[in-house]
Amino acid sequence: MDDRYEEIFRQYNFKIENIYRARGALLLETDKGVKLFRSIQSSKQRIEFEHELLVFLTEQGNMNVDQYCLNKENEIISEDSQGEKYIIKNWCIGEESNLKELVQVKNAARNLASLHEHLKSVPFAKDRPFAQTKMLPVLFEKHNRELKRVRTYIIDKKQKNEFEVRFLSVYERFYKQAMEATDLLAGSSFEELMKSSVNSGTVTHGSYTYHNIIVTSEGIFTTNFDKADIGIQIFDLYYFLRKVMEKNNWDIMLSNVILKEYFSNHEVSQEEQELLYILMLYPEKFWKVTNYYFNGKKSWISGRTIQKLSCIQQQEEMKNLFLQNLRRYCII
Repeated sequence: MDDRYEEIFRQYNFKIENIYRARGALLLETDKGVKLFRSIQSSKQRIEFEHELLVFLTEQGNMNVDQYCLNKENEIISEDSQGEKYIIKNWCIGEESNLKELVQVKNAARNLASLHEHLKSVPFAKDRPFAQTKMLPVLFEKHNRELKRVRTYIIDKKQKNEFEVRFLSVYERFYKQAMEATDLLAGSSFEELMKSSVNSGTVTHGSYTYHNIIVTSEGIFTTNFDKADIGIQIFDLYYFLRKVMEKNNWDIMLSNVILKEYFSNHEVSQEEQELLYILMLYPEKFWKVTNYYFNGKKSWISGRTIQKLSCIQQQEEMKNLFLQNLRRYCII
């Protein structure tokens, strides 16, 4: 047992049998099941909201989530003698979802739909400030300005490296997509969707990706709700769908499986479907690679950065076909 944390472990009503290292945490085998132990930087208010949300989901009866364990004082957060704060959560034995395995992707889409059904009206969430997506139009405009700034910077350079040459060769096409998405967003029902989410207390997971989708013998265990908040739920589907598509060369058949599984288990309005298309249209990956380049050392560009830009180029045709299909699928 790790003596550094012994004073924390003594605050709980379970016996620790084994300890294993995990990503940024420790896994504890106890007489009351597997637990996850880690330090926290989040505010007490934030942790309490997550706890209330996880209890709410657990009470629905069919959602397996990483609920917080209360200590002997019935508190979520435990402190050591140095004032460091820690939490312990219920955990599971399983593997991260494989985004290249059809059945697992299908199950993950169904699990997200079920999660959203439970979170479409959370009474205690209605009083929270709406934070998740209210700045999306501003964010698009900011990213567009950054893309233009990088282009100007590269054009003004006398000698250009491989990344910069590749960037200029594709810039116009991706910037056109960015502007099209921005214009569509301006004419969309985004503001109304925001207001509806606030009024109904609709909550999103905030980071629904393979790291947080654990496949177990008993089904899917959904973890890490640290970014959960009031929001438009289609953002979760967008994030999940984009990650799956990037890893599967924008496979249209696979995308249709995800959409069918999600749409058949959770009602999605026409306005939400249009927003999904707008989000998928915006060249987020191109902006990310561009931003990474501009904020890093420009005297030496890593092969990894060049490879990422090259991958975006290689997948461009397949992504455009995917977008055409998505537009038809969502009847936009």
